[in-house]
Amino acid sequence: MERGRDTILLEGLRILDLTYGPSGGYAGRLFAESGAHVTKVVTGDQEISTFKDSRKRMIRTTDNQLPETIAEQLAVGHWDIVLWDSHMALHLESQLASLLEKISGSCLSVRIHFPSTVDVKEEHALQEWGGWTSLTGDPHRSPLYIGGFPATSLVGAHTAAATMFAWLEQKKGFVQVDALTVVVSALEGVYTNYLETGEVRERVGNRHHTLTPMSIFPCQNGFSFIGAPVDEQWELLERWMGRAPNPNWASVDERQQSYPALEHCIADWTQGMEREELFHTGQAFRLPFGDVQTLEDVKRCPHLNMRHFWKGQHPSDGIQLPWIIYRHSSCKLENRSHSLKRLRILDLTSMWSGPYCTRLFADHGAEVIKVEAPHRPDGIRGNSGESPAPFFNELNRNKCGITLDLRQEEERAKFLKLVATSDILIDNFSPRVMENFGLTREVLWAQQPGLIIMSLSAFGQTGPYRDYVGYGPTLESMSGLASLTGYRDGIPWLPGFSISDIGAGIHGTFALLAALYFQRRFGNGLAVDLSQYEAAIQLIGDYIIEETFSPTPLQPVGCTSIAELAIQDQRPLEVKTSDGKRSISTPWIIDNPENQTYEPAPTLGQHNPLLEDYMAKREWHHQL
Repeated sequence: MERGRDTILLEGLRILDLTYGPSGGYAGRLFAESGAHVTKVVTGDQEISTFKDSRKRMIRTTDNQLPETIAEQLAVGHWDIVLWDSHMALHLESQLASLLEKISGSCLSVRIHFPSTVDVKEEHALQEWGGWTSLTGDPHRSPLYIGGFPATSLVGAHTAAATMFAWLEQKKGFVQVDALTVVVSALEGVYTNYLETGEVRERVGNRHHTLTPMSIFPCQNGFSFIGAPVDEQWELLERWMGRAPNPNWASVDERQQSYPALEHCIADWTQGMEREELFHTGQAFRLPFGDVQTLEDVKRCPHLNMRHFWKGQHPSDGIQLPWIIYRHSSCKLENRSHSLKRLRILDLTSMWSGPYCTRLFADHGAEVIKVEAPHRPDGIRGNSGESPAPFFNELNRNKCGITLDLRQEEERAKFLKLVATSDILIDNFSPRVMENFGLTREVLWAQQPGLIIMSLSAFGQTGPYRDYVGYGPTLESMSGLASLTGYRDGIPWLPGFSISDIGAGIHGTFALLAALYFQRRFGNGLAVDLSQYEAAIQLIGDYIIEETFSPTPLQPVGCTSIAELAIQDQRPLEVKTSDGKRSISTPWIIDNPENQTYEPAPTLGQHNPLLEDYMAKREWHHQL
């Protein structure tokens, strides 16, 4: 089994990058770092990013010569993919569209569309108009920008994923990525929930909006993220703090209602502790604690060093993509080029990052089978398996749903029979969970040698933190994102939603699509070890590499509420499932959206009868 930070998954793809802004630059980075040949055309006033552009071939031209340069490159380049964005001048867009029309049978054209209010710098305008600033910061003070480049990184990653979906389906023509829909999709279900309930969420401060404790606290030598929202986690934390149980804080709802007093109590305790002790001891207790790291702390992180995350001896030498690839070298299969609509994906993930990743495949027609434990269903379902929460419906539409208790030998046997006829398996457990189930890579590949296995864990499958657990705020604290966000008083701030979750999910989607591309050429079974920690660091990559960026501006110019988003002329793309419920759409258009149908998320165990029929006949009669 071969292992490495694979940079050849997309070897052979030829991409012409005509984008002006950082979103397109990040899309090009994902392609270039994955082995594609990327050529970027830049004029004199365009910014070059060491982080985004280091592996690209650069063609420099002037504004006056740009039309001629584009025409020349399209005439002689034999490009597979052309990337461009709506920052291009109208006369150039018209010329480019005409040129692309002439080669539409041999080239895929991908355009990123931005609202007219978003300038070429993109980041802060996207955060303002996408509702991010309305949710981030103190409700009694001005809203905050989230530090780094999270919005443009997400738009870029979605652009790269949309491109690969179209390419693998052998689409030659036009794809449009809607940047506003991307950034609104990041809001942790806020937009879909508003469409269904009319509820408008507001800023709640430096904490999670519904779970307590999930916040940043001061300690002796810095700050720590303390997370213990589940009852058993809170009971353990109370004992560690040396406190008698408080009956007024016994339930999730009671802790949320009493958060000022509860957080004051925790702060009194953490101020006598060091951050390293809080982080490592908390994780030893399986609590999703995080060390709130500065950029310098991230650069010195022993876990990242042991996973060879830096390209050279120093972080300024470059940042790897957030995954490690394992190739099943003894297996090379033929005829792995079937349509995405014939893929079967076993989805063991829960909460946000993993379900978002697989939902994008489901929206493209893949058969996604969501596997939940009957005793521990997906935590986003809500209080009733029969009436899932709007966010659960958003993340799990178009999927089948079955229940299996993989602790039981008989249930594992059923699961392995499904593995034998599946193409992709994805989980977001910590590494010990699949090992405890006896479902190692070797066992899974014995059932299906061509299986692509993705592990979407918090810290990856290797390194000293491999068994540590984390929620989105854990990773935003660890990655340096929180330290780049705040009011200039030295206190790090959490984003108003778990931005790292969708970041991990969309990077997982791109990695799976790149793995499918590689497999079609070489036939290997593959395992992808994606670290959500490393994915979060991608969102601030320029700050790690350049080391010269100015601080994030303090006060946003604009702040768009969810209610305003839903009624403005330039609003996110929406879909409606067959039960009449509205939801935010996949943020791109490849085919005619009128030809697509959307089924609601499955109830808990809804498709168990299909599983039993499959066990008897080895045929899965997909009814979606």
